[in-house]
Amino acid sequence: MTSMSGAHDQRSGGTTAGPTAGPWLDRLNGWRERRALRRALARMDAHLWADLGFDEAAAREEMGKPFWRR
Repeated sequence: MTSMSGAHDQRSGGTTAGPTAGPWLDRLNGWRERRALRRALARMDAHLWADLGFDEAAAREEMGKPFWRR
């Protein structure tokens, strides 16, 4: 198949997302990573937070942020 630029995409066998998809995909991946981190923190207890360098207040602050906030 060909991409939007007309080049054949050997990797996926399909079309590429195009030249402007990079920043959007980066943003979506960042959101997904932050959501996963915050959900993982919510499943941990205080001694695991300490192992990661978080005190309780910092861990709760991080968990309270929406996924789109850094």
